[in-house]
Amino acid sequence: MKKKIVTLLIAGTLALSITACGGSGEDTSSADSTESTEETTEETPAPEEEVTYQTILDDYTKQLQDATPGLVEEYNTEAAAAAGDINKLAEISNSKVEELAVICNNGVSEMAELMTTNGDEYSTYEEWAGKLQDVYMTQSQQITDAYMNSATGQ
Repeated sequence: MKKKIVTLLIAGTLALSITACGGSGEDTSSADSTESTEETTEETPAPEEEVTYQTILDDYTKQLQDATPGLVEEYNTEAAAAAGDINKLAEISNSKVEELAVICNNGVSEMAELMTTNGDEYSTYEEWAGKLQDVYMTQSQQITDAYMNSATGQ
């Protein structure tokens, strides 16, 4: 029974990572043409940091790492009320992992936009997106571990 649960949980996590971390294909360009060119300000805006695959990876890695402890804590709190109901525990776990998947998906989408902007090879994008997905899997494992502990009564 335990092997079956672990297998289902791993399969679900992998399905979420593949589905959630795919590119969204949405166009997020903004329409700056409505701004008046006659308006000027005395202040010059700070130069923007160059966006690279590494900066995207670093930003979303931090977001995933920052979100994980809170999601584990939320899981543990919600799981206490569902003790003994393995299906409810799995639902709670999946909802927390899904929140991490949203962060990962946003990062992968940003990387896809960068690939398009730079005209990079797909393999370059795929390599960097894979690194972010690895971070996602590592962080989501912490939620999965909390699930396994509560599901097995530890």
